[in-house]
Amino acid sequence: MTETRNRSRKVTRKAGPPAETTDTASNEAASPVFQAPTADASASGGNGQGGNSKTAANNDNNENSGQNDKKSGNGNRRSNRSRGSRGGRNNNGGGNNNNGSNGQNGKGGGNNRGNRNNGNNRGRRNVPKSMQGADLTKRLPEPPKQAKDSLRIYALGGISEIGRNMTVFEYDGKLLIIDCGVLFPSSGEPGVDLILPDFGPIENKIDKVEALVVTHAHEDHIGAIPWLLKLRPDIPIVASRFTIALIAAKCKEHRQRPKFIEVNEKSDVKYGPFRCRFWAVNHSVPDALGIMLNTPAGSVVHTGDIKLDQTPLDNRPTDLPALSRYGDEGVDLMLCDSTNANIPGVSASEGDIPATFKRLVAGAKQRVIIASFASNVYRVQAAIDAAVAAGRKVAFNGRSMIRNMEIAEKMGFLKVPRGTIVSIDDASKMAPHKVVLITTGTQGEPMAALSRMARREHRQITVRDGDLIVFSSSLIPGNEEAVFGVMNMLSQIGAEVITNKEAKVHSSGHGYGGELLFLYNAARPKNAMPVHGEWRHLRANKELAISTGVDRDRVVLAQNGVVVDLAKGRANVVGQIQVGNLYVDGVSMGNVDADTLTDRTNLGAGGVVSITCVIDNRTARLLEHPTVATTGFSEDDRNVVPEIAELVENTMNDLAAEGENDTYRMVQKLRRKVGKLMSSKYKREPVILPTIVPTSGDGSYIDDDEVRASRESL
Repeated sequence: MTETRNRSRKVTRKAGPPAETTDTASNEAASPVFQAPTADASASGGNGQGGNSKTAANNDNNENSGQNDKKSGNGNRRSNRSRGSRGGRNNNGGGNNNNGSNGQNGKGGGNNRGNRNNGNNRGRRNVPKSMQGADLTKRLPEPPKQAKDSLRIYALGGISEIGRNMTVFEYDGKLLIIDCGVLFPSSGEPGVDLILPDFGPIENKIDKVEALVVTHAHEDHIGAIPWLLKLRPDIPIVASRFTIALIAAKCKEHRQRPKFIEVNEKSDVKYGPFRCRFWAVNHSVPDALGIMLNTPAGSVVHTGDIKLDQTPLDNRPTDLPALSRYGDEGVDLMLCDSTNANIPGVSASEGDIPATFKRLVAGAKQRVIIASFASNVYRVQAAIDAAVAAGRKVAFNGRSMIRNMEIAEKMGFLKVPRGTIVSIDDASKMAPHKVVLITTGTQGEPMAALSRMARREHRQITVRDGDLIVFSSSLIPGNEEAVFGVMNMLSQIGAEVITNKEAKVHSSGHGYGGELLFLYNAARPKNAMPVHGEWRHLRANKELAISTGVDRDRVVLAQNGVVVDLAKGRANVVGQIQVGNLYVDGVSMGNVDADTLTDRTNLGAGGVVSITCVIDNRTARLLEHPTVATTGFSEDDRNVVPEIAELVENTMNDLAAEGENDTYRMVQKLRRKVGKLMSSKYKREPVILPTIVPTSGDGSYIDDDEVRASRESL
């Protein structure tokens, strides 16, 4: 269950270019020619306002091996109210605010669901009453005051879910943040564009943040940075060269110029009491880093997203020797990626993909379309190499794909022979067997290029019988219906669809259980804290840590908001702070809560019943028959309107006879009565919107003679 909580914050966005959107038709019409950007990705400076963060769902999202089930571990995001008992927020009549939200805030329209126009309410957090503890049946108390010489650790997102990773380290009043990402909404959150970490617990400490350290450039680790910078624009952002470039591009769309500090695997930097050293990590995006964090309270290793690929395409495997050296120094706590901890063995190597691509492209008779995540530079490199070997040109489709590949080529991560890249317009005019398209849309996003190709709505590209479509990605849970729908439409056209089941066209960016065992044995931590995963992943990771020698009582499972203190070489759970979800909806952050999502869901599931009653403002008697209208009902269902009107008229007459003249209580009574009728007889739970219009009931009639007598002579 959930509860809403107001706090002083409201962040809005001005209209601007969308960030990370799937390419729309307008993007296709003016698709930029592939070229390296000229802007300095490492620009630093002051504050900017606005920006538009309506991000493409999963286009340049993290590659999470098909584990992205956003509903786990966050408590119930929806209210437990009866679906038929809610109504509109502002049922005004005759100047009265007859708001009827279950009678929570007194009478006569005092309920504005958080008073969003109140200047003191600049935001909202949807705070779930999540459970934590050994058996997950009780809430933990508020954490005590932090002990001297202890390191406090708590996640504002990313644990018990995959996405919106953000972990806070606090020592002696100073804070260090690792990662700040987004989570993409599920079907249970209609109208929501992004889900951010909850900044509430650190908002009053934002001036104490020494730095934001970023492990790599996936959306679930960098996507919320522009929103955090709106709280404080001068937070130093510490990251690798490629990661900085993608963050800079994202912040530019929000009209921000953050302060960047570039590091690499050899860097050794210090921010307040926090010493940060780095080590090379292999993942499905270039320039990923692991972190060795030294504080007076102890040493912490944070792996970030990691795999142990022994034949990576960039010849930069995870630096196990460096991790072993940190283990020799002594690791008090290890935060380890859990995404694929429940899968035994070792993940496939990215080095296996190029040979498959070359075989598929060489054997294709028509156009080849390869769909991949927009940040997977290695996969795109493999596709380009296959196209060059087959004598084909390459065209990128998708705004985020074009932007990321421009950055990657400029920085030397993507190597493209001159003359290989053509625009999407030129590709549409070429013979199909002479071109390879690399596009986004692997998760069936409705407005993504691949989905529009499947629906034959793409302006430049028409999929034809014999084309080869390669889905070089994992299937994220929750997207199955959309992805399979796109595959079926492509197959109906006659295209051949290839997934990882038919050929080795994808490898996960997260290590399996066997690889995590290597990490634990190299670091030899005294304590372990699984991160980046849902509960099944966290528990599997816990068992892996125990199997390598970590004491069972020294492995802490701490979901979002659970506070862990590291003191005297031991990590202990000491309490829990309330952490919820911050929803980005249109131009605002934080104004959507569980009740809003419930209303939106009910609108789609049950329709709307609107009721208007005009009453005498003195006697409360009806001056005319009630007006009833329905939305979202079939023609047959609309036969219910006379029955509802009769029930409303009888209810209003009864209230008038009882002497009731409070419009708020009238609205509540109507909602309960009509809701009960719809639920019991028609098995429907619509949103019911009663409006009471009080007006004067004096019957003063003027005949024609009086009208003529009052007129001026013509």
